[in-house]
Amino acid sequence: MKQSNLQHKHGVDSAISHHLSDETILDYATGSLGKPMETLIACHLTVCWYCRDRNALADDIGGELLTEQKAVRPSLSAQQLLSAARTRPEIVVSKQRSESGDASVPCALGRLLPGPIESLDWRLVAPGVKQFPLNDQPRKEGAFKLLRLEPGVTLSQHSHTDRELTYVVRGSYQDKFGQFKAGDIADLDDHHDHQPVVDEAEVCIALIATDAPVKYRSVLGKIMQPFVGI
Repeated sequence: MKQSNLQHKHGVDSAISHHLSDETILDYATGSLGKPMETLIACHLTVCWYCRDRNALADDIGGELLTEQKAVRPSLSAQQLLSAARTRPEIVVSKQRSESGDASVPCALGRLLPGPIESLDWRLVAPGVKQFPLNDQPRKEGAFKLLRLEPGVTLSQHSHTDRELTYVVRGSYQDKFGQFKAGDIADLDDHHDHQPVVDEAEVCIALIATDAPVKYRSVLGKIMQPFVGI
């Protein structure tokens, strides 16, 4: 897994073990990510002060670089810029319940849900695996979904053709990169392959966003891919 080169002088919050890579932080700060990944990152930033600090630093560096550039005619009008700014997920650091009525759900995600996680219209896609899609984009363009994984479920081993982000809303799972608990984020790309295994203690709810379909290693995974949609 990509590790951050930035170190915080006070250390890392012990409750969060896995963080965004420097590359993803910079892409987020420059606004070069799609809405699904921006939303997922906003969820992590609500609970991770370490990544919030790094994001603020990236914003500051970007601002300094902009002030050193010669003035150029903007490609977007002021109205278009304001409209784009309004659609970016707001990072709300709060202990209040999200709009879904669920305190474990960050506001950036809660705004997309019709109600509490328990009441969602989950679709069974494999034994022990249910999903709730958050958009209707074609599978070839990636995925943006909530996954509900039963305790002990082992997912098919897979690698990636592009970036894959996973934010753990509840529960936990493990793979060769470690244990991922609520608030953690897995930031993977085409250099990583893994096989998540859900911990036995409780159901795992995970938010995923990808830019392209994953690459399954097993024949069963390849057969199931059109149904799973990831």
